[in-house]
Amino acid sequence: MRKFTNNLHSFIEKITGTSIYVKLGIYKTKKIKYAPKFSASYLALIADYIDRIATFKPSNIFEIGANYGQDAEFLRKRFGLENSDVYIFEPHPEIIAEAERYFSFNCYPLAISDKNEKITFHAIKLESSNTGISSLKKHKFNKEDDYFDVEVETIRMDDFFEINNIDEIDFLKIDVEGAAYEVLNGFGNELKRVKAIQLESEYIPIWVGQKTWTHISNMLLDNDFQLIHFELQEDGIQSDSFWIQKKFVNHQIYDISTQKWHQENI
Repeated sequence: MRKFTNNLHSFIEKITGTSIYVKLGIYKTKKIKYAPKFSASYLALIADYIDRIATFKPSNIFEIGANYGQDAEFLRKRFGLENSDVYIFEPHPEIIAEAERYFSFNCYPLAISDKNEKITFHAIKLESSNTGISSLKKHKFNKEDDYFDVEVETIRMDDFFEINNIDEIDFLKIDVEGAAYEVLNGFGNELKRVKAIQLESEYIPIWVGQKTWTHISNMLLDNDFQLIHFELQEDGIQSDSFWIQKKFVNHQIYDISTQKWHQENI
């Protein structure tokens, strides 16, 4: 019976593009939730952009605010990488422990910011319907009872580069619930060693003290990133955007006279 159930689950997952998530009580899980259909289709779109217009193929993935690592796993498979090529950062103690059990990534129970310090992290309770809304910042509208506070370590990414001998990041994904600016600021000059970035941001502050889209986009533009793809959510507040360093974008123009494509440098 169990074999039949597992086969049925695999069939449903294949045709829907999702994975089935079974809760065994509040904290225990039989299988972590992979990228839902919307997320998977969005990440596939971003990966397609890299295939079409980037001058590089990703050899590593860094995900900051990784949740269970489901998106990192999707991207790992999509780019044909090894587990050792993936670095995930998730300060929620229960979620990162679960991710470490399922994946052999380089897993770090750290929060990435622009300071190296110990700080209070507002961790969402796992019985919540959305386990991806923990943050270093307090939410302006969510109930405080949905969270529990835990002390975590933060680290700047330029320091992480030096400590771990990181030369460059090919694909960086940031989903840190209102703290994206601090993450980017913590790269310092090493931000120029990141080739592509996908991130979530907001137009108005829904987290206490957060920087919004204007600050984030200006920082990326100042560091020679080009906006490749932008999606505004239905609420008109949150957005997802994808950026590539200009020098890694293959701009091609079709010459009617020669009927050939040729690259243009900008």
